[in-house]
Amino acid sequence: MTRGNMTTLIVHEPRQVERRLRQEFGTNRRTLIDIVAVAVAARARCTTNSPRSAGSYYAWAAATTRLRQVFRPEGWDKGDGDGIETVVNHERKIKIAVLSTDHGTADINRRPKNRTIKGPASERVVELNNQMELFTLGEMGPIAESPYSMWYVCIYDDGSSVRAELSKPVTFSGGFITQFSERIFVLQDGDWEKVVLTLSDKAPEQYDDLKIDVRRK
Repeated sequence: MTRGNMTTLIVHEPRQVERRLRQEFGTNRRTLIDIVAVAVAARARCTTNSPRSAGSYYAWAAATTRLRQVFRPEGWDKGDGDGIETVVNHERKIKIAVLSTDHGTADINRRPKNRTIKGPASERVVELNNQMELFTLGEMGPIAESPYSMWYVCIYDDGSSVRAELSKPVTFSGGFITQFSERIFVLQDGDWEKVVLTLSDKAPEQYDDLKIDVRRK
């Protein structure tokens, strides 16, 4: 099912971002930035001798771990339905996972795309998002499946620039997410440099488990 003419809601102004995160997820931008910072630090562990896929795996694993560390004390549960590692809020009917995405991340003129091909499980959850959106618009009947929406913390890190957004995908094709119903920009161009200055004071203790300096060189 596709929605070719669907309009994506993009939330990018800082105050609106904070308001939307608090309203929909009960969280804030600082919490999500912390998750992104851990991913960046984990990727930085890799050297020229590391396997090609090591950076992406380390970043995803560390960010997923931190996602659970910060959300579970707030009433979210750990989830792994269909093999997708998430946090789940049963009251809000929301699931959140971590996704490594490309240069379209937090770019108002482009859309993010997952860096690696995803399988049938990801396609199913994206399709359910699509069905839920159509149901909200009154374009279809009741949804047969469990009505949990899936959101992704999309992280782009090319070694010098870092951007991130929390977004809800609704179309999927050929193993890649192709469209979103809503995108909430967490880190835009130029934001990471400001974040690093703040993190540099916290890095020795907050990121001690990673043994990495999160500052860019």
